[in-house]
Amino acid sequence: MTLSSVHNANDFPGLPAIVLENESLNETEKNQFYTVLIVDDDDVIRDGLVSYLENFHEAPYQLRVFTSSHPSEAKALMMKQSIDLVITDINMPGEDGFSLIDHVQTHFSTTKTAMITAYKVDDYVRNAKKTGVFNIIAKTAPFDFEELSVVVNNLLQPETAFGLNRYLRSGHTMDCTVIKNSDDIMIVFNQLQSLLNSVKMPNVHDVLTALTEAITNAVYHVAKLPDGSLKYDKGQHIAALDESEYVYVYYGQDAERIGISVTDQGGRINAEEILFWLDRNISGAGLLDNHGRGVYLIHRLVDRMLINIMPGKRTEIILLHQINRELKKSTNKPIYINQL
Repeated sequence: MTLSSVHNANDFPGLPAIVLENESLNETEKNQFYTVLIVDDDDVIRDGLVSYLENFHEAPYQLRVFTSSHPSEAKALMMKQSIDLVITDINMPGEDGFSLIDHVQTHFSTTKTAMITAYKVDDYVRNAKKTGVFNIIAKTAPFDFEELSVVVNNLLQPETAFGLNRYLRSGHTMDCTVIKNSDDIMIVFNQLQSLLNSVKMPNVHDVLTALTEAITNAVYHVAKLPDGSLKYDKGQHIAALDESEYVYVYYGQDAERIGISVTDQGGRINAEEILFWLDRNISGAGLLDNHGRGVYLIHRLVDRMLINIMPGKRTEIILLHQINRELKKSTNKPIYINQL
């Protein structure tokens, strides 16, 4: 089933509810209150983040922001003040952000964490995997404050992170193809190829290869038999998937960028595995791996990749890429993985 020029995710009949953009919020959610702690030794960066979050961050909840210039000061503050989210710089004099995150996870297990750095994010993937940090924000010039809002929202209310609609701006168009059998994979391939060619996407072949691997994995590697073994062999012709095995592929664009998402209904993958694959490919150890290569290629080839995971229920890979190359801000790619 292909649906064309859809402007609202709710126009897709039969799509599991968690994929839909969460547009209705009850009064309890509107009155929700969260606290955020920004830890950075750079006064300009720290003050800029606070100013934006306090004055311009759009969300259906209230936000109070605390600051600290050093991990030791942050630890002392957290002994006195309950914090919902800590965003810390990585490189700071005396103690780095990973040490602080380890402390937070040990003593404040319900507090969400993210990191921010001006250095190359890929250099920290291995430490992120060891520490359990799934979101690393890149300090770009100019800094992308709208992206910061998305990250904060996704961390504080991760159930709202699902749905390509959330990441395309007002006035966008969006299509959807539901993969119901193995032949539909080639149909989606051709549709995505047309989209990428229409916006003169660089490295189209490589991006399509990565997307095809992600889609193929969603079809063949998610469905399992009662004994835990895979239900389908990769490449096997599947005449009809069960409805619970359908894979949803969204693709669309707004005035500035295109977006593509691949959503399965299994939720078999976890954040630790994604970081493991990224680390192996970044280091070169995973060049001959049969699994995990597609996620790395998407991360490397497009401007932004986000992965949303509801364990046992849903995995969604989202890619976003600027149409106008002049709007591209940085080649330093952040890591965004949201796991409920």
